[in-house]
Amino acid sequence: MKQYLELLKERNLKATPQRLSVLKTLGEHMHPTMEELYEKIKEDHPSVSLATVYKNVNTLKEEGLIAEINTPGSKTRYDIFCHPHIHLVCAACGDIQDFPCDIGFEAYQHDIEAKAGKEIKRIDVVATVESCKKCS
Repeated sequence: MKQYLELLKERNLKATPQRLSVLKTLGEHMHPTMEELYEKIKEDHPSVSLATVYKNVNTLKEEGLIAEINTPGSKTRYDIFCHPHIHLVCAACGDIQDFPCDIGFEAYQHDIEAKAGKEIKRIDVVATVESCKKCS
């Protein structure tokens, strides 16, 4: 929980129970849909509303703490963004896996920023495979 408090503090965000629950749930790397995230948070906070979860997810997304994973033909999924990583999505079963991104993304990001003349908040990469170990 301490790591989530630090993430919020770094962005000057108040550490509300709802924000901490969102980060904690996403920290489990389940890549939930909004509905799945809401159901999981309700287990700890039964009175929380779906609107509150949406509001907190949007705030955390705007601050670069949450990544949206959009894949064709399925609902948007969410993940905590505490370190650069690639989302590997299986086209057959929809499974999403995180792969560390230690192949020089920072250098690539600096190169893009220099060419564009703009600062990049975050690079999101989604790679798709036809099938994975889970469904093969």
